Amino acid sequence: MVGFGGCSTDSGSGFSSASLTLYKDVFGPDESQGARTNTCNYVYWGDKAAATYYFRLTGLKFGQYLTVQDVYTQY
Repeated sequence: MVGFGGCSTDSGSGFSSASLTLYKDVFGPDESQGARTNTCNYVYWGDKAAATYYFRLTGLKFGQYLTVQDVYTQY
């Protein structure tokens, strides 16, 4: 789970959504666990096996820069 709170962008249209991709850290190219759209709330990738994971911001609906006051992760 990845949660965002207090989201804003540099766009005059304000924050709408952010695209996030979860990756599993493995030897060789890291394995994508899929993409989710975060609308300044929580997104889930389901029950994952124990491992090292990280998420990457892969896009914004409006703007080029994302500011998030709080980021929460839990597995």
